[in-house]
Amino acid sequence: LQAKEYESNVRNFVSTAQSWTDPMRLTIKKKLTSYEIGMQTGAIGDAMYSAGVYCYFLFFCGAELPILEKDCRRFIKQMSEYKQTLAKDRVTIFLQVALNLMGKSNNPLDLTSETMVQSQYIEECPKQMKCGFYILSSWLAYLFGEYELASSAVSSRMEVEKNTNKKIEWCGMTLFYDCLIYLAVEKRDQKRFASDISGKTKMCGFYPRALMKKLVDYAPLNNQHRLLLIEAEVASLEGEHDIAIEKYDSAIAAAEVIGFLHEQAIGNERAGDFFLAHGSIKRATRYY
Repeated sequence: LQAKEYESNVRNFVSTAQSWTDPMRLTIKKKLTSYEIGMQTGAIGDAMYSAGVYCYFLFFCGAELPILEKDCRRFIKQMSEYKQTLAKDRVTIFLQVALNLMGKSNNPLDLTSETMVQSQYIEECPKQMKCGFYILSSWLAYLFGEYELASSAVSSRMEVEKNTNKKIEWCGMTLFYDCLIYLAVEKRDQKRFASDISGKTKMCGFYPRALMKKLVDYAPLNNQHRLLLIEAEVASLEGEHDIAIEKYDSAIAAAEVIGFLHEQAIGNERAGDFFLAHGSIKRATRYY
């Protein structure tokens, strides 16, 4: 009976560990199971934590945004009823990002609506959650093509990280977007670009390809397509057009295989931008 009290928490942490090595999509239902067990055994705190991670994973795996919104609102309501403020605040920001992506905010780059106020959230949330805020803000800015703003959010996060116990990695997604943002900024100012990132030379001390390769070494299933896209972006910067085209197509195909349609869409957009930048409108339309 006593062991039963810890089942929800144990299941949640085990499935989180599995999300690094197994396809992340396969771990989503396990999060929901952890939540249900917690509610059945009276481990409300563990149940709400599992519900929160369930919502994160829906977001990470590219769930349809209306479905994500519905689940987030359902759990936020329950978290409020059980006075689980920290869990509620963590899910609220994911809900707000989803609302921004669906055009349900006055400013798509400002995480403010009826669910939260960005300035108040930043001021009141703990440092670890502030890092999460800056991560999500950087992703949002990147997706809307505001690369300098995305880069600024990454820098703000790194400053906060200096005073935290650990970094938020989110199964490789944080590093993936950091790399995409860095490379997008470099494309706008290629004078700062210092050739290869595989070890011979570097870009201002940041090694996107090497970092992603290291990540793929111990979490290949969820990150192979990400490495391919980073390699495509690097090849594009280096003028290796044939390699870039091959890597873009491989990244798009690999993302489709694992079911990350949202990241497949990013690959298509980057490939379309690549062809458009080189005057090939007809080939670009294949990806847009």
